[in-house]
Amino acid sequence: MISLQKARDIIRKETPVLPSERVELFRSLDRVLAEDIKAAFDMPPFDRAAMDGYAVNAVDTRGAGARSPVVLKMCGEIPAGAVVAKIAWRKAGQASPPRREGKWPEKGSATSIMTGAVLPVNCDSVVKIEETEEFTENQEKKVRIFKEVEPGRDISLRGEDLKKGETILKKGRIVTPAALAMLAYLGRKEVKVFRKPEVAIVATGDEIKKVGERLLVGQIYNSNSYGIYGQVLTSGGNPYLLGIARDNPASLSRFIKKGLEYDMLIMSGGVSAGKYDLVVGILEKMGVKMLFWKVAVKPGKPVFFGQKGKTVVFGLPGYPVSSYLCFEILTTFAFAKMLGRNKPEKFKIEAVLEKELKNPEDRDSFIRVKIVWRNNRYFAIPYPTQKSGVLRSLTESDGIAHLKRRETKKENEKIMVEVFEGGVRS
Repeated sequence: MISLQKARDIIRKETPVLPSERVELFRSLDRVLAEDIKAAFDMPPFDRAAMDGYAVNAVDTRGAGARSPVVLKMCGEIPAGAVVAKIAWRKAGQASPPRREGKWPEKGSATSIMTGAVLPVNCDSVVKIEETEEFTENQEKKVRIFKEVEPGRDISLRGEDLKKGETILKKGRIVTPAALAMLAYLGRKEVKVFRKPEVAIVATGDEIKKVGERLLVGQIYNSNSYGIYGQVLTSGGNPYLLGIARDNPASLSRFIKKGLEYDMLIMSGGVSAGKYDLVVGILEKMGVKMLFWKVAVKPGKPVFFGQKGKTVVFGLPGYPVSSYLCFEILTTFAFAKMLGRNKPEKFKIEAVLEKELKNPEDRDSFIRVKIVWRNNRYFAIPYPTQKSGVLRSLTESDGIAHLKRRETKKENEKIMVEVFEGGVRS
């Protein structure tokens, strides 16, 4: 029996990284980047207005106030996206350009400008439309400026968001909706991501029945495969339910042979040391190299990890809670490695323990807890039973607290809780 840390180290070392593939931008959501994403150009690519209003040179607004507006003559309009040939554009990133007589707009004038439009060369700021009033005098359009502005007011300078050549998204990052927007922002139609692992799922046991079939006394439905299916999806893999292997060498061998065609094979049940626990022996007979069997954790001690060729194999315990938690604390590390990441990102929160917890055993323990928000802080309430066969303890808990061997956490002590997918509902 090995420690939890040793088991994780072996998984990280022995699990291969999957090759990359190029996918269309919309297909990259929730995938893991297999390349650094660099900016191919400055963003914004030109100095632009950050507000609807009037592009001006700040010096021309000196002394402007609500009762003493500065009057400037109107000199055209620049909508967002417009390319106006006669505008003398500002130099890249130039906050306060020199005056250029004879260039449009002229000295002492203002240009109507829309949010996102290119800023003219002789302008260094924008007066918001709410601080102005447009009027006509002697058939000439003019604008009253009711507020003095400083250079740089309400403009976005070229490159203030992104600089050309700068690394914006790093390899190994998950493509979130925000990252998806950034990739589009950079004009990327395709992106290189790690291939999703193809994962075979096999349940074992003569007592296991397909969901929907009639149950006889002593039989139960195949819940583990569905839980694992969901966990594979949320971990970034493509799951395939191969079916239920019976407790005999011929059936197990048939399913294992098929499962070894995938990147990962996950089996639940039959990995302990009982008379009908045949999985480990059959795996070894079929050439799967055992890398560890039995980890010092509770629940889930008899977990198996092995490898044959490029396929990694997990044998998870048959009890529903043990199967689920062993996946969370061990199998997720294999997914992270396959997808080019150092380790899985687990969302954790700090909570106050409502009841003392003791782990008298010589192995790490994972306690199911419910999280409640009270008096401006989170509280962790241990589920009444921690038995491995009580699946309800998972659906009514928000996460798990990790107690190391022979560790005690006292009442009102702060602990870290690893939150389940969709956890903390109150």
